[in-house]
Amino acid sequence: MILIYPYREDGFYAGQPVELFPDAETGKYNIPPYATDKPPEKNGSGMWRPWYDREKQEWIEKADQKYKDSLKGPADPPSAVDQLKAQSAATMVQLAEAQNLIESQAKMIADLLMMLAEGGEA
Repeated sequence: MILIYPYREDGFYAGQPVELFPDAETGKYNIPPYATDKPPEKNGSGMWRPWYDREKQEWIEKADQKYKDSLKGPADPPSAVDQLKAQSAATMVQLAEAQNLIESQAKMIADLLMMLAEGGEA
């Protein structure tokens, strides 16, 4: 018994190996069309989207990064600590903006008071 690896007409792996037994009369294995005895691996590692090249008789990886990313599940929601860090950062930005506004208003008030002290002329 050997394992064979079926692929569809378009060359992509069909998904599960199949057991193949030798012919009772000849003792030889008759691998059907659209199957190979080579596992869908590259350098001993599995593949994301194996495609069989019949001419070269080898599996080729057809998954691009977009395809790989599409198989990943949604990202874990941020933890409570991460949420508090984000809120803290947003609060610090708001505080800095408020401080800048206070400083610019203080300068405007000082300029207006100076104008008034000099007799109201600009």
